[in-house]
Amino acid sequence: MTKQEYLNYKQTDQMAILYHFYKERFDRYKHKPFLQRKEFDTFATMVMDLGLAYQRAEEHYDAKFNVIQLADKEGKIIMTL
Repeated sequence: MTKQEYLNYKQTDQMAILYHFYKERFDRYKHKPFLQRKEFDTFATMVMDLGLAYQRAEEHYDAKFNVIQLADKEGKIIMTL
């Protein structure tokens, strides 16, 4: 996933970010089977706290891509770089 894809997914499809995080962290020796996107979405909604999982993935990719958010004085995000 590129930085531009990440920023696009951040606004449009947060589950895609979780799925990319899953693919990046998947260890075929520890985890079986590898889940396709639809299977992952179903599994994730059943067993995960999606808010916490997304927060962890977002922190990881924000650091990885060096994402900077500009906010106004009320805290509303104006722009993401």
